[in-house]
Amino acid sequence: MKKAISFAIVVAALIYLVRLAYFRVPVVSEAVATYTDKEFTKDNTYSDLQSLAQRLDEEILDGGESFIVYLKDMDISEIDNINHALNGIYGSGSTYQKVGEIGDTYQKVEIHMKRNINYYVLKAYKNNETISTDMPEAKLLYGIVKGLVNTVITPGMSDFDKELAVHDYIVKHCHYSSNPNQDSESNIYRAYGALVDEDAVCNGYAEAIKLIFDCIGIESKMVVGTADGVDHAWNLVKLGENWYHLDATWDDPLPDQGDKIMHPYFNVSDEILSDNHTWNKADYPKATDMQYNYYMYNNRYFTNFDDYKEQAYTEMMKHGYDRYEAVIENFEENDEDMKFLFDGSQRYSSINWQTFESGQYRVLVLEAE
Repeated sequence: MKKAISFAIVVAALIYLVRLAYFRVPVVSEAVATYTDKEFTKDNTYSDLQSLAQRLDEEILDGGESFIVYLKDMDISEIDNINHALNGIYGSGSTYQKVGEIGDTYQKVEIHMKRNINYYVLKAYKNNETISTDMPEAKLLYGIVKGLVNTVITPGMSDFDKELAVHDYIVKHCHYSSNPNQDSESNIYRAYGALVDEDAVCNGYAEAIKLIFDCIGIESKMVVGTADGVDHAWNLVKLGENWYHLDATWDDPLPDQGDKIMHPYFNVSDEILSDNHTWNKADYPKATDMQYNYYMYNNRYFTNFDDYKEQAYTEMMKHGYDRYEAVIENFEENDEDMKFLFDGSQRYSSINWQTFESGQYRVLVLEAE
C-alpha cells in the first residue's frame, strides 16, 4: 500500500513538471493562446514601429475608437513615438495601455485614437456623412474641397488630367508661408492652411493634395524626407501600375509666381528626385517610370537643343504663347541660345527664363513679352 502511494506521488509530480515545461515553451504557448484569445493572430502581431503606424493609419480611417495589437520583440514604450512614424493626415494615436500578455513573449496593447477635421471632410465627401455643427473648420474645409473638385474636375478626365488640375489649383492659389517657423499645431502644416487660408508650408501642400486625391479616388501617399537638407514633405501618386513623385511645393517657388504655374517636379522618378531630395526608400513604393512625367506626356522632353528650339519656336509663334516649359537633357543655356525667338519675328520684345536642374534632367521655363 505504501509503495502504491509513493508511485502515485511520483507520477503526479512528473505530470506537473511536464505541464510546467509545456507552458513555458514559446511555440506551445502560442498554440494554446490562439484558442484562448481570438485577437491573437499572426497578422495582429507587430515587431516594428513603422508597421504598427501603418496599422494605426488604417484603423483611424475605419472609424473605431481603439484597437488591440500584440507586440513581440518590441518594447511598449516605443509607441510613445508612433505619431512621428505616421502621416497623421486623418488623425493620430492618443493613448495606449497594456491590457495583458501571453507567456513571456507577447504584450497585449490597446491603442486609442483621435481624428482631425480631414477625416470628417473625407467621410462627408465619400459617404455623405454629416459634419457636426460644432466643427466649423471642418465644414469650411469641406466646402472648399467640394467646390474645388466641382470646378476643376470634369467628366471624362483621366487620372493624369485630374492630378494636373488639382496640382495647378494648389500651386496657383496657395502661397508658401512667409512665416514658416510657427507652432507645430499651426494651420500652415495642414490641408486647412493650404486650401482655406491659402497659406502653408510643404506639409500643408502635400496634405491638401492627399486629401483631395482620396476624395476623387486617385491612389497616393504622403512622403516625409528632406530637400536640400531641410525637412520636407511631398506626394507619391499612382497612375496605371506605376508610382510617380509629385512635389507641388517645389513647383511653387519663391517669390510667388502668381498664375504662372510650373511643373518641374510633376511626376518624376526616384532617380531624378534623389538629386536634391532624400527619403527612406524602404518605406515607400519605388518610382522608376517617366511615362506620366509632365514633359514626357506633353511631348516636351528633348535630348538636344535643336529639336527643342524648333518646337518651341513653332508653338510660340503659331499659337502666340508667351510661356513655354520643357526638359532639355544636359543643356546649359546662355543669352545667345535664347535669341531664336526673335528670328524673323517682332512678336516679342524680351525673353526671360528659369531653369530647374536635377542631374541630366534640366527644365527650362521660357517667358516672352
